[in-house]
Parts: sequence; structure tokens; C-alpha cells
Amino acid sequence: MSGNSRIVFIGVILTLFAGKLAAQDSFFQSTDALEIISPDAMLNEESIIFIQDRWKFKAGDDPERAAQQYDDSDWITISTNLIEADLSFLDFEGIGWFRKDFQVAEELSGKPIALIVDRHLGASEIYLNGEKIYELGEFSVDPTEVRSYNSNMPVPIVFNGDEIQTMAVRFINPDYALTGRLMGYNGFRFLLGDWSVHQHRNINYLANWTSSNMFYIGLLMAFSLIHLLLFLFYPGEKRNLYFAIFVAFLGIFSYLYYRAELVDNTMETLFFIRSLVVSEVLVLTFAVRFTHSIDRMFNSIYSNSLVLFGIVVSLLIWNFPEQLVWLRELAVLVFVVEILRSLLMMFYKNRQHAWVLGTGLLIFIGAIIYAILINFNFLSGSIQMANMAGSGALVLSMSIFLSRNVAQTQKNLQARLNEIKILSEKRIEQERLSKEREIEKRLLQAENDRKTNELEEARALQLSMLPKEMPKLPGFDIAVYMKTATEVGGDYYDYSVDTDGTLVLALGDATGHGMKAGIMVAAAKSYFHSLVHQSDGSTLLKRMSKGLYNMNMRMMFMGMMIAQVSGNRLTIATAGMPPALLYRSKSRSVEKITIKGLPLGSSVDYPYQNVQTELCSGDILLMMSDGLPELFNQNREMLGEKPIEDVLLNAADLCTENIINELKKLIHSWSPATDPEDDVTLLAVKFESSATGKKYNSKL
Repeated sequence: MSGNSRIVFIGVILTLFAGKLAAQDSFFQSTDALEIISPDAMLNEESIIFIQDRWKFKAGDDPERAAQQYDDSDWITISTNLIEADLSFLDFEGIGWFRKDFQVAEELSGKPIALIVDRHLGASEIYLNGEKIYELGEFSVDPTEVRSYNSNMPVPIVFNGDEIQTMAVRFINPDYALTGRLMGYNGFRFLLGDWSVHQHRNINYLANWTSSNMFYIGLLMAFSLIHLLLFLFYPGEKRNLYFAIFVAFLGIFSYLYYRAELVDNTMETLFFIRSLVVSEVLVLTFAVRFTHSIDRMFNSIYSNSLVLFGIVVSLLIWNFPEQLVWLRELAVLVFVVEILRSLLMMFYKNRQHAWVLGTGLLIFIGAIIYAILINFNFLSGSIQMANMAGSGALVLSMSIFLSRNVAQTQKNLQARLNEIKILSEKRIEQERLSKEREIEKRLLQAENDRKTNELEEARALQLSMLPKEMPKLPGFDIAVYMKTATEVGGDYYDYSVDTDGTLVLALGDATGHGMKAGIMVAAAKSYFHSLVHQSDGSTLLKRMSKGLYNMNMRMMFMGMMIAQVSGNRLTIATAGMPPALLYRSKSRSVEKITIKGLPLGSSVDYPYQNVQTELCSGDILLMMSDGLPELFNQNREMLGEKPIEDVLLNAADLCTENIINELKKLIHSWSPATDPEDDVTLLAVKFESSATGKKYNSKL
């Protein structure tokens, strides 16, 4: 139903469409029961007789239908609301007759009873026992001369005698196609009530309605003006501007809602409804822009695009209100979800004072739920006051949030001024200490030179831990390349050959650079050579991870890929490394071997996995650290894996040394003038023939 999404954020529109909710009765009802009008029926809190909305109806026009003795036995029984579901089964062209019989109690005979017009679209003539007693609006069979009725004042009606009373209503709504789409109903709804009670109640209602709305709208405009002035005095704080626009549109929305209750014809009602729908979208648009401005993480292009989207949607809805009902519903849903997402992200990141906005939002949602329960008669109370209290609490919380930020800024500024004062007082002392600082500077330079020498020694130590060259094994062509980003890198490669000819290759990548990364590499090398031939790749990774975890090097982890080649079978296990690329000589294609796994040192029981495949002569395995696919060019674009696959595919007929050279050319062409931000390590193995049965020295 179209009213439901409006309830989500702009709760005050709920009252305007309460009639629509109530109008959704079943079509083509039937009853033969004669309704009795008695004083006991008016003893409820509202002093209203809720007459059954089941009237006999016939489309078209015939003045003789007003007669009390007119035969209406072939008419259908239907709700006077004339919802769209009913009209789909009727030949209704905007005009028709309704009839209903009452049995009036003797105590009410000759006494005025209030005819309460709960809702009314178009114009009508009311007949009682064949005599015309009222004309609501200006009735005419010419649709261009019809003036619709819309008034909150009850009208008196007198039933004479206790015999059966027949009320006939000659009704016309020339705009039924438009009202059905925008409001959900096309007819009217009558109630009966105590005349004296409702005459005074209606006057009091209008007075209270006007005073409360004007007070509320005045408060909104005051908030808007204050924050607009704050923005004008300090344009750098745009949050005040977005909040001022949001509150201004909320004030406009409240005024339009107030005016919609006081209009006197259908077209004017439709004008205000269309204006309400447009202003609703604009309220949500700038509510989103305000919430985005609170958190600096939102990209301004994205936020401004949402504002442009809201303005365009508003213009389209204004010009095509019937056709674009779905667009308004979509826009409302998008903006409400975006507001909730923004607030949740602020809570997630512990944004300062976010609880103020959260409190206002909770009160607002509670008010909406309370208004809904009132609307469906689960609770008693004023929907208007609930909506005002909820939206007012939300606006107040937003204003408090901004005010607290302004106050916090002032406090920070005062603190800065105090710091400047203290610094000024220390100026003389700083001049006196300038010579001492010069000495300290020289000492720091000496310390830096010492650390540089230590790093060079550490780099030499790290490189000494890496194999000087890769083994020359029958059936294998192996080449390796490493370029470190700093003096001591975090990449590591190694190999081992078992006595049965099984070749084990390792390629690792420690987090970060420097001395800690070098220590991590040294530890990994020690574990690798101690455990390499005791288990398969996944078990080896698990044991290495446990050992590194026990070293308790905070925030230091190591990615590792283990490749075991036994005969023509390749087994790969991975812990937090990029995919390995496998060139297939038979299909002349490149496969990516992707295996998920946590880096070593982050868990002691992670279930690492092995992936096995068969190799053929000419197949090439390329292992790499993330420094290559994540290599940036001068435009801050990453290389990615596709160019690497293309080089491997085009250079597959070359030896591994030349394949490495081609990849080095790719590095230089992609990032010719910059050093890599991360270590780049490549290890290529070309399988030339089966090595099954070969025996090799594991200390090659």
C-alpha cells in the first residue's frame, strides 16, 4: 500500500492518509439486516454512531432514485468509499446513487443528529425519505461545473418518527481516476453523532489544530533560521546549512499538511497532496545530506549525487504524480535506508556524540509506532501530537548534536590558544636551548648512521639466508627474482629436495618491512627446513603458523605458499598468498590456483588445504608475492593479475630465466620511474619431463 512507506520516516503524513487505510474494505458486500439508530449507540467516548459502510449502489444518474419507495432490490451492496478494487467491477464513470435504510429509535425522533462527513471527494445531494435536505459542494451533471465539498463542520439531520428512514445520496466525482490513484478511494464516508457534542468539538478541533500547527511550524522555522545564520557566519561548517534546509523543508511539509486539512475542494486537496509528496522527498533528501555531512568518510560526490537524485525525483513526481508513484516509494526507501546506514556506521565507529542522534531517532520511531497503533485503534491518543513530538525530538537531537560540536570546537580553540600562550612564554627558553638542540641533532645523525649500518648488515644477513641459486634438477627449469622495497624486505623464497626426488618450493611474504620482517623471514626459514619433509604442505603450514604464533610478534604475520612436485603430481598449499598461475602446455592456457588461508602466525589451528593437479611436459608454475599484482603506476592504478597471465601465456615457449626477464620488463613498463612500494618476488618452474624414481641430494 502506498501509505506504508510514508509512515517509515514522515510520520505526520499518516493522519492525512488514515482515510485511505480505513477505506480498504472488501468489495461487493451483501447484507439484508436493517440498521437501528438508537441513543445507546452514541454512548461511546467519541459520541459517534459508526453506521455500517454498506450501502446499495447503482452507477449512472436517474433523479427518480431519490424516492423512498423506489425499487432498489437489484442494486449491489458496496462501500461508499469506492476503492479501486470495487471500481474494477463497476461501470462507473464518476456519477452514481447510494441508498440506505435506517430504523430510528423513538427517543431520537425529531431531534437533531450530527451528520459527520468523515471524508468526501466530489459533490453530492442528500435525500431523506425522498426530500432533498443537503447539497455537499456544488452538484452538477456537467463535470466542469462541479465544485467538490471538503469541510470539517458537521451538519444537522432530523429523523421524524420511528418508521424506516431511507437516505439516498446522489454522488459525482469527475476526478475519480486521479483520486483513486493518489488517495486510494473515490467516494465518501458518513457517520452519525451527538449534534451538540460534535458542533463544539469541531470548533475546538480547528482552534487547537491551528494553534498547535502554527507553534510547531514556528519552532521549525526558528531552528532553520538559527542554523542558517550559523552557516552564514561560518561558511566552513556546511552541516549547519544542510540541517537548516532539512528543517525548512520539514516546516514546509508541516504547513502543507495543515493546509490540506482546511481546503474546500478536491482539486485543491490533490494539489496539496502532490505538494506533500514532493516536500516529503526533499525532506528525506536533505536529511540524508545532513547525516552524510556528520561523518567525513562519505564522498561528497556520492552525497551530492543523492541530493541531485532527490531533486530530479521531486520534479518528476510533481509533473507526473500518477505515473510515478513507484518512483516516490523507491526514493523514500532509498533515503530511509541511507539515513539508517549512516547512523549505524557512526555507532559502529564510536562517533563522538552519536548517541544524541540515536536517542532522537529512537523517540521518532517510537512516536511513529504509537501513531500507527492509534490509527488502527489499538491505543487512544492524538496522532498529530505523537507525530509532532517524534519529529520535534528528532530535530532537537540534531540541533543539540550540532551545538555540542560547536561547543567542542570552541573548547578545542581555547585549548589551542592556551597552548600558544605557553609556547610564547617558552620562546626565550627555546632560544637558550637552541645550541643544545644542535648538539642533539648531531647525535641523532650519528644514531641514524649507526642504524643505517645495522640495516645494511641485516639486509646482508637476510640475503644470506636465501638460496644463492636455484637447483639444477633433471626435468625442472627453475628461476627466481627478488626486488626489495627497503633495506630489509619481507619476502622469502626457498627450496628443498628429498632423497626420493620430491621438490618442495616455498615463497613467503612477511607483513611490512625492516628488522621485524627480517626476523620473521629468519624464523620461517628455520621452521621450513626443520619440517619440510615431515608432512604434506597443509600440515607444514599449520606447524609453521603455530611456531610463529608462539613468537608473539604483535601484528606480524607471514603469507606462505608451499609447492610440492613429486613425479608429475603438483601439490600446493597456501596461507594468505596471491593465486599461483599454472600454464598448461596442452591447452595453451593459464589457470589460477586460488586457495584461501590465513597468514602464518595468526592462528594455531587454521585448517589449511592442499590442492593437487597433474603436470605435463611444458607446464609452467609461477609463484609470486603480492608486490607484483599490487604494483602501482604513476596514476595510482594497480597492475592486477591479467597482464601477468598475458606475459606468461606469450612467453611460455621460453626458459624460466627469460620468462622472469619478460615479467621484469612488465614491471619497468608499468612503473618505470618509481621504486616498488612492496617487495616483488617471482619463482618460476617449468616442468620438462617426469622425474619419478630420481634420487637427489637434499642439500643441493
